Amino acid sequence: MKPILTATLLAMTVGLSACGGSDSGEAVVAPPAPTPTPTPVPTAGFSKTAVWEASVDPKLGELCYDIDAQAAADCKGDAWDLKVKDDGRSTGFFTNSGTSGAAKGGALGSPFDSTWADLKKWQDGMKDPVSGALDVSSYLKDYADGVFTGTNAIKSAAFEYDLAGDHKLSPNFKVFLISDDASKADAKQYALQVVGYYGGNGGTASGYPSIRWADRASNNERTASFDASKAWVYFDLAKGAESTEAGTWHVAFNRYSMKLNSGASGAGTVAALLAKTPEGFYTADGKPVTAKFADTNNLAQTRALLTAADLLPAKAKWLSDKNASPLNPAMKGNYPEPMDAGWYNYYSTLDSAKLAGLAAAHMLKANPTAATMIRSAEGNSFARMHLTEIKYADPSKASSAKTWKFEFDIQPKL
Repeated sequence: MKPILTATLLAMTVGLSACGGSDSGEAVVAPPAPTPTPTPVPTAGFSKTAVWEASVDPKLGELCYDIDAQAAADCKGDAWDLKVKDDGRSTGFFTNSGTSGAAKGGALGSPFDSTWADLKKWQDGMKDPVSGALDVSSYLKDYADGVFTGTNAIKSAAFEYDLAGDHKLSPNFKVFLISDDASKADAKQYALQVVGYYGGNGGTASGYPSIRWADRASNNERTASFDASKAWVYFDLAKGAESTEAGTWHVAFNRYSMKLNSGASGAGTVAALLAKTPEGFYTADGKPVTAKFADTNNLAQTRALLTAADLLPAKAKWLSDKNASPLNPAMKGNYPEPMDAGWYNYYSTLDSAKLAGLAAAHMLKANPTAATMIRSAEGNSFARMHLTEIKYADPSKASSAKTWKFEFDIQPKL
């Protein structure tokens, strides 16, 4: 039997009724008829609502949703905005952006920092009611979780963001060691630094990363810059030339996102590790030193690191890429206590599960308070969303199929 993948879109309506009466024996004067409430006129604000129930068959693996159509979408197409992916062991959520897709989607920075009640106050997906207008970088892309993944707000190990309050990216000149194949001792290795982000129109347009790198066998330094402002650019370090996704490449760039030709990002065997962090760029507790990043001599002062003799650690830990998204936060809490995964809470023991109204250990329960905002693939519409329910096909078995029920308030495209 062919596995079935289902999605149900439910129309949402709100009704209001009232009744009253008196048995005191006193005359009751009927109140004046209320003035009819005018039907709201759709605006550029959050004027549409929708519910999506997504049941993902692990054999098929994924299911997608289009916030503009308010319907399930083809995950292999371009119009999907939210993806639910299940590999039979865990479930992940993704936007049509970065390493998950070539579109303009994304999740509002630090998802789950705002509650559903907080986001209900928003009138525009590009304007925070507290801090004001947002820019394109406020919506974080999906990213390759690997050597280029950082702990900052933009999840980048190569850049810092907004250090001077100007919404600009600044390179940190770290040296990454890249191997054609980490399983082979004689594989070619390259040392690489990201040294810039702006170019194009007079050198001020964003999404134009610059790199310099050296073949470890020759230590000959080479440089390249390219337009990664609209799509992924695939780069072959051996040839020093752009390639294609199906061709030979080592590193790829999409604006500030970076990935390797390995693991979830490509069919190759490329692996990498962080070899050097220049002195003075970060404090002892890892905070960026703004004044150092602003030093115009950084490009020259960090050049020698590219050909340093001690780039390869004695116990090298080479990394391949895993696909990740801001929509999948690290779990908070301490096992075996209940743990918070943003969209839901996980209950590892039967006792904790029963306290949450669940029938078995290792079950999940939706956390409707947690919420985030996503941007559409086209980049011109938005949806605030939260998970309101997780339904188990067999409520007594944690291993039974799950249905994820999401609610959306949608700001349609202009």
